Amino acid sequence: MDLSSKKYLSQVEEVIKKTEAGEVYPVYLFIGDRPIIHPQIHKLIDCLVPEEAKDFNFEILSPDLFSEGRLLELLETRGFFPGRKVVLIQDMPLLVSADTMKIRWKKTLAAMETGNDDRATELISRIFSDLRIDPKELTGLSQTQMKEVLDWPKDLNIGNLSEFLEAHGEYLEHIEPIHTGSGDRILSWLAQRADPSRAIIIIESEVVDRRCSLYQELKKHGPVVDLDREKKDKKGGADFARSFIRSLIRERGKEIEHKAIEAIMDRVGHEDLVGLKTEIQKLVSQAGDSVRIKAEDVCELVVRHKDEELYKLTGAIGEKDLGKCLKSLSYLLDQGIHPLAILQTIANFLRKMIILRAVLEYGPGLQAVRSLRYQTFKDKILPEIKENLGDTLPAVLKGAHPYALYKLSLQAHGFELDQMLDLLASMAGMDLELKGDQVSHRVLLETLIFRMISME
Repeated sequence: MDLSSKKYLSQVEEVIKKTEAGEVYPVYLFIGDRPIIHPQIHKLIDCLVPEEAKDFNFEILSPDLFSEGRLLELLETRGFFPGRKVVLIQDMPLLVSADTMKIRWKKTLAAMETGNDDRATELISRIFSDLRIDPKELTGLSQTQMKEVLDWPKDLNIGNLSEFLEAHGEYLEHIEPIHTGSGDRILSWLAQRADPSRAIIIIESEVVDRRCSLYQELKKHGPVVDLDREKKDKKGGADFARSFIRSLIRERGKEIEHKAIEAIMDRVGHEDLVGLKTEIQKLVSQAGDSVRIKAEDVCELVVRHKDEELYKLTGAIGEKDLGKCLKSLSYLLDQGIHPLAILQTIANFLRKMIILRAVLEYGPGLQAVRSLRYQTFKDKILPEIKENLGDTLPAVLKGAHPYALYKLSLQAHGFELDQMLDLLASMAGMDLELKGDQVSHRVLLETLIFRMISME
Protein backbone atom coordinates (compact mmCIF):
# COMPACT_ATOMS: atom_id res chain seq x y z
CA MET A 1 0.00 0.00 0.00
CA ASP A 2 1.79 3.14 -1.23
CA LEU A 3 0.79 6.42 0.39
CA SER A 4 3.15 8.72 -1.53
CA SER A 5 0.87 11.48 -2.80
CA LYS A 6 -0.02 15.13 -2.39
CA LYS A 7 -2.37 14.19 0.46
CA TYR A 8 0.39 12.84 2.67
CA LEU A 9 -0.85 14.28 5.95
CA SER A 10 -4.46 13.25 5.45
CA GLN A 11 -3.32 9.72 4.56
CA VAL A 12 -1.18 9.53 7.68
CA GLU A 13 -4.31 10.48 9.60
CA GLU A 14 -6.16 7.74 7.70
CA VAL A 15 -3.58 5.17 8.82
CA ILE A 16 -3.98 6.34 12.42
CA LYS A 17 -7.79 6.15 12.23
CA LYS A 18 -7.67 2.64 10.79
CA THR A 19 -5.28 1.60 13.55
CA GLU A 20 -7.58 3.03 16.21
CA ALA A 21 -10.41 1.04 14.60
CA GLY A 22 -8.38 -2.16 14.84
CA GLU A 23 -7.15 -2.39 11.21
CA VAL A 24 -3.44 -3.03 11.64
CA TYR A 25 -0.64 -4.40 9.44
CA PRO A 26 2.50 -6.42 10.25
CA VAL A 27 4.80 -3.75 8.81
CA TYR A 28 4.73 0.04 8.28
CA LEU A 29 7.37 1.99 6.36
CA PHE A 30 7.92 5.77 6.75
CA ILE A 31 10.40 7.53 4.45
CA GLY A 32 11.69 11.09 4.86
CA ASP A 33 13.71 13.42 7.09
CA ARG A 34 13.59 12.15 10.65
CA PRO A 35 12.40 15.38 12.35
CA ILE A 36 9.33 15.30 10.08
CA ILE A 37 8.35 11.64 10.04
CA HIS A 38 9.26 10.89 13.66
CA PRO A 39 6.21 12.61 15.21
CA GLN A 40 3.90 10.77 12.79
CA ILE A 41 5.47 7.44 13.77
CA HIS A 42 4.96 8.12 17.46
CA LYS A 43 1.29 8.86 16.85
CA LEU A 44 1.07 5.38 15.36
CA ILE A 45 3.00 3.83 18.25
CA ASP A 46 0.66 5.49 20.74
CA CYS A 47 -2.23 3.68 19.03
CA LEU A 48 -0.46 0.33 18.93
CA VAL A 49 1.05 0.15 22.43
CA PRO A 50 -0.58 1.41 25.67
CA GLU A 51 1.53 3.93 27.58
CA GLU A 52 1.93 1.64 30.57
CA ALA A 53 3.32 -1.14 28.34
CA LYS A 54 5.86 0.86 26.31
CA ASP A 55 8.82 0.15 28.57
CA PHE A 56 8.36 -3.58 27.94
CA ASN A 57 6.46 -4.06 24.65
CA PHE A 58 8.17 -1.40 22.52
CA GLU A 59 11.74 -1.72 21.23
CA ILE A 60 13.96 0.54 19.09
CA LEU A 61 16.54 -1.12 16.85
CA SER A 62 19.21 1.35 15.71
CA PRO A 63 21.28 0.78 12.54
CA ASP A 64 24.46 -0.17 14.41
CA LEU A 65 22.59 -2.90 16.34
CA PHE A 66 20.49 -4.19 13.46
CA SER A 67 20.63 -7.74 12.15
CA GLU A 68 17.88 -10.05 10.94
CA GLY A 69 18.53 -12.41 13.81
CA ARG A 70 18.25 -9.64 16.39
CA LEU A 71 15.02 -8.34 14.80
CA LEU A 72 13.36 -11.76 14.74
CA GLU A 73 14.42 -12.41 18.32
CA LEU A 74 12.69 -9.20 19.42
CA LEU A 75 9.56 -9.95 17.38
CA GLU A 76 9.15 -13.46 18.71
CA THR A 77 9.95 -12.72 22.37
CA ARG A 78 6.71 -12.09 24.23
CA GLY A 79 6.44 -8.74 25.96
CA PHE A 80 6.17 -8.46 29.72
CA PHE A 81 2.65 -6.99 29.35
CA PRO A 82 -0.16 -8.65 27.42
CA GLY A 83 -0.66 -7.33 23.90
CA ARG A 84 1.45 -6.87 20.80
CA LYS A 85 5.17 -6.22 20.55
CA VAL A 86 6.24 -3.26 18.36
CA VAL A 87 9.79 -2.89 17.03
CA LEU A 88 10.88 0.41 15.46
CA ILE A 89 13.83 0.00 13.06
CA GLN A 90 15.70 3.22 12.32
CA ASP A 91 17.42 3.48 8.91
CA MET A 92 17.39 -0.24 8.12
CA PRO A 93 20.75 -0.97 6.41
CA LEU A 94 19.11 -3.48 4.04
CA LEU A 95 17.12 -0.71 2.32
CA VAL A 96 20.11 1.38 1.22
CA SER A 97 22.60 0.61 -1.54
CA ALA A 98 25.34 2.20 -3.60
CA ASP A 99 22.56 3.80 -5.67
CA THR A 100 21.31 5.78 -2.64
CA MET A 101 24.74 7.05 -1.61
CA LYS A 102 24.51 10.25 -3.68
CA ILE A 103 21.22 11.20 -2.00
CA ARG A 104 22.71 10.56 1.42
CA TRP A 105 25.75 12.73 0.65
CA LYS A 106 23.43 15.49 -0.61
CA LYS A 107 21.55 15.42 2.70
CA THR A 108 24.88 15.59 4.52
CA LEU A 109 26.14 18.56 2.49
CA ALA A 110 22.81 20.33 3.01
CA ALA A 111 23.20 19.91 6.78
CA MET A 112 26.70 21.41 6.57
CA GLU A 113 25.51 24.39 4.52
CA THR A 114 22.82 25.25 7.07
CA GLY A 115 25.24 24.93 9.99
CA ASN A 116 23.58 21.84 11.46
CA ASP A 117 26.86 20.25 12.56
CA ASP A 118 25.27 17.62 14.82
CA ARG A 119 23.10 16.25 12.00
CA ALA A 120 25.99 16.32 9.54
CA THR A 121 28.19 14.44 12.02
CA GLU A 122 25.48 11.81 12.55
CA LEU A 123 24.96 11.31 8.80
CA ILE A 124 28.71 11.07 8.05
CA SER A 125 29.26 8.55 10.86
CA ARG A 126 26.49 6.35 9.49
CA ILE A 127 27.76 6.55 5.88
CA PHE A 128 31.32 5.74 6.92
CA SER A 129 30.04 2.73 8.85
CA ASP A 130 28.09 1.46 5.83
CA LEU A 131 31.16 1.94 3.62
CA ARG A 132 33.31 0.11 6.19
CA ILE A 133 35.58 3.17 6.50
CA ASP A 134 37.28 4.36 9.66
CA PRO A 135 37.37 8.21 9.66
CA LYS A 136 41.08 8.01 10.56
CA GLU A 137 41.75 6.46 7.14
CA LEU A 138 41.00 9.84 5.52
CA THR A 139 43.45 11.81 7.65
CA GLY A 140 45.99 13.59 5.47
CA LEU A 141 44.39 12.58 2.16
CA SER A 142 43.98 15.11 -0.64
CA GLN A 143 40.53 15.80 -2.03
CA THR A 144 41.36 13.68 -5.08
CA GLN A 145 42.37 10.75 -2.87
CA MET A 146 39.24 11.17 -0.75
CA LYS A 147 37.10 10.99 -3.88
CA GLU A 148 38.69 7.66 -4.79
CA VAL A 149 38.26 6.17 -1.31
CA LEU A 150 34.63 7.31 -1.01
CA ASP A 151 33.70 6.68 -4.66
CA TRP A 152 32.46 10.27 -4.57
CA PRO A 153 29.64 11.33 -6.96
CA LYS A 154 31.19 13.29 -9.85
CA ASP A 155 28.73 16.20 -9.77
CA LEU A 156 29.09 16.95 -6.03
CA ASN A 157 31.77 19.23 -4.55
CA ILE A 158 33.86 17.38 -1.97
CA GLY A 159 35.47 20.59 -0.69
CA ASN A 160 32.88 21.21 2.04
CA LEU A 161 33.19 17.65 3.31
CA SER A 162 36.98 17.91 3.40
CA GLU A 163 36.81 21.16 5.38
CA PHE A 164 34.12 19.78 7.71
CA LEU A 165 36.28 16.75 8.53
CA GLU A 166 39.21 19.05 9.27
CA ALA A 167 37.13 20.96 11.80
CA HIS A 168 34.84 18.25 13.20
CA GLY A 169 36.43 14.90 12.33
CA GLU A 170 37.35 14.22 15.95
CA TYR A 171 33.64 14.21 16.87
CA LEU A 172 32.67 11.50 14.39
CA GLU A 173 31.42 8.35 16.03
CA HIS A 174 33.12 5.15 14.89
CA ILE A 175 30.40 2.53 14.41
CA GLU A 176 31.52 -1.06 14.06
CA PRO A 177 29.97 -2.60 10.92
CA ILE A 178 28.06 -5.84 11.43
CA HIS A 179 26.56 -8.49 9.18
CA THR A 180 22.96 -7.48 8.59
CA GLY A 181 21.68 -10.35 6.44
CA SER A 182 19.87 -10.39 3.10
CA GLY A 183 16.27 -9.70 4.13
CA ASP A 184 15.12 -13.23 3.32
CA ARG A 185 14.43 -14.12 6.97
CA ILE A 186 12.29 -11.00 7.40
CA LEU A 187 10.27 -11.83 4.29
CA SER A 188 9.88 -15.42 5.51
CA TRP A 189 8.53 -14.15 8.85
CA LEU A 190 6.08 -11.81 7.06
CA ALA A 191 4.86 -14.60 4.76
CA GLN A 192 4.56 -17.40 7.29
CA ARG A 193 4.43 -16.18 10.89
CA ALA A 194 3.41 -12.52 10.90
CA ASP A 195 0.46 -11.76 13.16
CA PRO A 196 -0.13 -8.02 13.79
CA SER A 197 -2.04 -8.85 16.97
CA ARG A 198 1.24 -10.19 18.36
CA ALA A 199 4.09 -8.25 16.68
CA ILE A 200 4.55 -5.30 14.30
CA ILE A 201 7.56 -3.83 12.51
CA ILE A 202 7.78 -0.06 11.93
CA ILE A 203 10.62 1.07 9.66
CA GLU A 204 11.83 4.69 9.77
CA SER A 205 14.25 5.55 6.93
CA GLU A 206 15.58 8.84 5.63
CA VAL A 207 16.59 7.20 2.33
CA VAL A 208 15.68 3.91 0.64
CA ASP A 209 16.54 2.26 -2.64
CA ARG A 210 13.04 1.90 -4.10
CA ARG A 211 14.28 -0.60 -6.67
CA CYS A 212 15.58 -3.16 -4.19
CA SER A 213 13.58 -6.37 -3.88
CA LEU A 214 13.14 -6.07 -0.09
CA TYR A 215 11.45 -2.68 -0.47
CA GLN A 216 9.15 -4.03 -3.19
CA GLU A 217 8.15 -6.97 -0.99
CA LEU A 218 7.62 -4.86 2.14
CA LYS A 219 5.12 -2.73 0.21
CA LYS A 220 2.90 -5.79 -0.16
CA HIS A 221 2.53 -6.22 3.60
CA GLY A 222 1.63 -2.74 4.82
CA PRO A 223 1.50 1.05 4.23
CA VAL A 224 4.45 2.98 2.79
CA VAL A 225 4.28 6.66 3.74
CA ASP A 226 6.80 8.32 1.41
CA LEU A 227 7.41 11.97 2.26
CA ASP A 228 10.83 12.02 0.57
CA ARG A 229 9.26 11.43 -2.85
CA GLU A 230 6.58 14.04 -2.11
CA LYS A 231 9.20 16.79 -1.89
CA LYS A 232 10.38 16.19 -5.47
CA ASP A 233 7.21 17.61 -6.98
CA LYS A 234 7.48 21.42 -6.82
CA LYS A 235 3.76 22.24 -6.92
CA GLY A 236 2.73 19.26 -4.83
CA GLY A 237 5.58 19.95 -2.41
CA ALA A 238 4.39 23.54 -1.93
CA ASP A 239 0.82 22.36 -1.34
CA PHE A 240 2.08 19.81 1.13
CA ALA A 241 4.16 22.43 2.95
CA ARG A 242 1.07 24.58 3.45
CA SER A 243 -0.87 21.59 4.80
CA PHE A 244 2.11 20.72 6.98
CA ILE A 245 2.13 24.24 8.48
CA ARG A 246 -1.61 24.14 9.19
CA SER A 247 -1.29 20.71 10.78
CA LEU A 248 1.54 21.77 13.10
CA ILE A 249 -0.32 24.92 14.13
CA ARG A 250 -3.55 22.98 14.73
CA GLU A 251 -1.75 20.35 16.84
CA ARG A 252 -0.56 23.11 19.15
CA GLY A 253 -4.04 24.54 19.62
CA LYS A 254 -3.44 27.65 17.51
CA GLU A 255 -4.84 29.18 14.33
CA ILE A 256 -2.96 30.86 11.50
CA GLU A 257 -4.15 33.31 8.88
CA HIS A 258 -3.57 32.64 5.19
CA LYS A 259 -1.22 35.61 4.78
CA ALA A 260 0.94 34.28 7.59
CA ILE A 261 1.27 30.90 5.85
CA GLU A 262 2.35 32.60 2.62
CA ALA A 263 4.82 34.75 4.56
CA ILE A 264 6.40 31.61 6.05
CA MET A 265 6.58 30.03 2.59
CA ASP A 266 8.31 33.16 1.25
CA ARG A 267 10.95 33.08 3.96
CA VAL A 268 11.60 29.35 4.30
CA GLY A 269 10.43 27.75 1.05
CA HIS A 270 8.59 24.45 0.69
CA GLU A 271 11.54 22.02 0.51
CA ASP A 272 13.04 22.61 3.97
CA LEU A 273 10.42 20.90 6.11
CA VAL A 274 12.76 20.67 9.08
CA GLY A 275 13.24 24.43 8.85
CA LEU A 276 9.48 24.93 8.62
CA LYS A 277 8.95 22.89 11.77
CA THR A 278 11.61 24.89 13.63
CA GLU A 279 10.04 28.21 12.64
CA ILE A 280 6.53 27.05 13.58
CA GLN A 281 7.78 26.04 17.02
CA LYS A 282 9.31 29.50 17.39
CA LEU A 283 6.06 31.23 16.35
CA VAL A 284 3.93 29.12 18.69
CA SER A 285 6.30 29.73 21.59
CA GLN A 286 6.26 33.49 21.04
CA ALA A 287 2.47 33.57 20.58
CA GLY A 288 1.89 32.86 24.28
CA ASP A 289 -1.82 33.10 25.10
CA SER A 290 -2.69 34.50 21.68
CA VAL A 291 -4.64 31.94 19.64
CA ARG A 292 -4.09 33.36 16.15
CA ILE A 293 -0.74 33.76 14.40
CA LYS A 294 -0.63 36.70 12.00
CA ALA A 295 1.55 37.74 9.08
CA GLU A 296 3.15 40.46 11.22
CA ASP A 297 4.34 37.79 13.67
CA VAL A 298 6.02 35.92 10.83
CA CYS A 299 7.68 39.06 9.43
CA GLU A 300 9.10 39.81 12.87
CA LEU A 301 10.38 36.35 13.78
CA VAL A 302 11.04 34.26 10.65
CA VAL A 303 14.21 35.67 9.11
CA ARG A 304 16.83 32.98 9.55
CA HIS A 305 16.51 31.24 6.19
CA LYS A 306 17.10 34.36 4.13
CA ASP A 307 20.23 35.04 6.16
CA GLU A 308 21.37 31.50 5.35
CA GLU A 309 20.80 32.08 1.64
CA LEU A 310 22.83 35.30 1.76
CA TYR A 311 25.60 33.27 3.42
CA LYS A 312 25.32 30.67 0.65
CA LEU A 313 25.71 33.42 -1.96
CA THR A 314 28.97 34.74 -0.50
CA GLY A 315 30.18 31.16 -0.03
CA ALA A 316 29.56 30.47 -3.72
CA ILE A 317 31.41 33.67 -4.65
CA GLY A 318 34.36 32.51 -2.55
CA GLU A 319 34.29 29.16 -4.36
CA LYS A 320 33.95 30.97 -7.71
CA ASP A 321 31.01 28.73 -8.58
CA LEU A 322 28.93 30.77 -11.04
CA GLY A 323 26.07 28.25 -11.11
CA LYS A 324 25.61 28.34 -7.33
CA CYS A 325 25.93 32.14 -7.32
CA LEU A 326 23.17 32.64 -9.87
CA LYS A 327 20.93 30.10 -8.14
CA SER A 328 21.27 31.85 -4.77
CA LEU A 329 20.84 35.29 -6.32
CA SER A 330 17.71 34.18 -8.15
CA TYR A 331 16.25 32.70 -4.95
CA LEU A 332 16.94 35.87 -2.95
CA LEU A 333 15.39 38.19 -5.55
CA ASP A 334 12.40 35.89 -6.04
CA GLN A 335 11.81 35.87 -2.28
CA GLY A 336 11.67 39.65 -2.18
CA ILE A 337 15.07 40.40 -0.63
CA HIS A 338 15.89 44.01 -1.51
CA PRO A 339 18.78 44.30 -4.01
CA LEU A 340 20.50 46.83 -1.73
CA ALA A 341 20.62 44.23 1.06
CA ILE A 342 22.29 41.80 -1.36
CA LEU A 343 24.75 44.48 -2.46
CA GLN A 344 25.60 45.24 1.18
CA THR A 345 26.22 41.54 1.89
CA ILE A 346 28.57 41.27 -1.09
CA ALA A 347 30.33 44.49 -0.05
CA ASN A 348 30.92 43.13 3.48
CA PHE A 349 32.29 39.90 2.02
CA LEU A 350 34.63 41.94 -0.18
CA ARG A 351 35.83 44.03 2.80
CA LYS A 352 36.63 40.86 4.78
CA MET A 353 38.50 39.40 1.83
CA ILE A 354 40.49 42.62 1.28
CA ILE A 355 41.56 42.76 4.93
CA LEU A 356 42.54 39.07 5.08
CA ARG A 357 44.35 39.19 1.74
CA ALA A 358 46.39 42.22 2.83
CA VAL A 359 47.25 40.74 6.25
CA LEU A 360 48.17 37.35 4.81
CA GLU A 361 50.37 38.83 2.06
CA TYR A 362 52.45 40.76 4.59
CA GLY A 363 52.29 38.07 7.25
CA PRO A 364 52.51 34.28 6.86
CA GLY A 365 51.87 34.36 3.11
CA LEU A 366 48.96 33.11 1.00
CA GLN A 367 50.62 29.85 -0.05
CA ALA A 368 51.48 28.95 3.55
CA VAL A 369 47.85 29.28 4.63
CA ARG A 370 46.52 27.22 1.69
CA SER A 371 48.35 24.12 2.93
CA LEU A 372 47.33 24.45 6.59
CA ARG A 373 44.78 22.43 8.48
CA TYR A 374 42.06 24.25 10.39
CA GLN A 375 43.48 23.54 13.84
CA THR A 376 46.90 24.89 12.85
CA PHE A 377 45.30 28.01 11.37
CA LYS A 378 43.28 28.54 14.55
CA ASP A 379 46.23 28.01 16.91
CA LYS A 380 49.02 29.78 15.00
CA ILE A 381 47.82 31.97 12.12
CA LEU A 382 44.69 33.51 13.64
CA PRO A 383 46.54 34.96 16.66
CA GLU A 384 49.09 36.44 14.24
CA ILE A 385 46.30 38.01 12.14
CA LYS A 386 44.72 39.55 15.23
CA GLU A 387 48.11 40.85 16.39
CA ASN A 388 48.76 42.49 13.00
CA LEU A 389 45.33 44.14 13.04
CA GLY A 390 45.84 45.57 16.51
CA ASP A 391 43.55 45.68 19.53
CA THR A 392 40.48 46.84 17.63
CA LEU A 393 39.32 44.44 14.93
CA PRO A 394 37.60 45.94 11.86
CA ALA A 395 33.81 45.90 12.25
CA VAL A 396 33.28 43.33 9.49
CA LEU A 397 35.53 40.82 11.32
CA LYS A 398 34.11 41.27 14.81
CA GLY A 399 32.29 38.18 15.96
CA ALA A 400 33.40 36.14 12.93
CA HIS A 401 33.84 32.45 13.73
CA PRO A 402 37.45 31.18 13.37
CA TYR A 403 36.30 28.51 10.91
CA ALA A 404 34.61 31.14 8.71
CA LEU A 405 37.86 33.14 8.67
CA TYR A 406 39.76 29.96 7.83
CA LYS A 407 37.54 29.32 4.81
CA LEU A 408 37.94 32.92 3.63
CA SER A 409 41.70 32.65 4.03
CA LEU A 410 41.80 29.55 1.85
CA GLN A 411 39.87 31.42 -0.85
CA ALA A 412 41.85 34.67 -0.61
CA HIS A 413 44.49 33.65 -3.17
CA GLY A 414 41.82 33.75 -5.90
CA PHE A 415 41.01 37.44 -5.37
CA GLU A 416 43.55 40.03 -6.49
CA LEU A 417 43.90 42.90 -3.99
CA ASP A 418 43.99 45.84 -6.42
CA GLN A 419 40.97 44.52 -8.33
CA MET A 420 39.00 44.10 -5.10
CA LEU A 421 39.78 47.66 -4.03
CA ASP A 422 38.66 49.00 -7.42
CA LEU A 423 35.48 46.95 -7.27
CA LEU A 424 34.67 48.10 -3.74
CA ALA A 425 35.13 51.72 -4.80
CA SER A 426 32.71 51.22 -7.70
CA MET A 427 29.95 49.93 -5.41
CA ALA A 428 28.89 53.45 -4.46
CA GLY A 429 27.83 53.94 -8.07
CA MET A 430 26.01 50.60 -8.07
CA ASP A 431 24.15 51.70 -4.93
CA LEU A 432 22.87 54.78 -6.77
CA GLU A 433 21.91 52.73 -9.83
CA LEU A 434 19.89 50.32 -7.69
CA LYS A 435 18.08 53.20 -6.02
CA GLY A 436 17.38 54.88 -9.37
CA ASP A 437 15.46 51.96 -10.93
CA GLN A 438 16.93 52.77 -14.35
CA VAL A 439 18.62 49.40 -14.79
CA SER A 440 17.61 45.79 -14.10
CA HIS A 441 18.56 44.93 -10.52
CA ARG A 442 19.16 41.31 -11.49
CA VAL A 443 21.46 42.21 -14.40
CA LEU A 444 23.44 44.67 -12.25
CA LEU A 445 24.01 42.13 -9.47
CA GLU A 446 24.79 39.32 -11.92
CA THR A 447 27.41 41.55 -13.57
CA LEU A 448 28.95 42.34 -10.18
CA ILE A 449 29.14 38.65 -9.26
CA PHE A 450 30.67 37.75 -12.62
CA ARG A 451 33.34 40.42 -12.17
CA MET A 452 34.19 39.03 -8.72
CA ILE A 453 34.52 35.38 -9.72
CA SER A 454 36.52 36.35 -12.83
CA MET A 455 39.36 37.74 -10.72
CA GLU A 456 42.67 35.93 -11.02
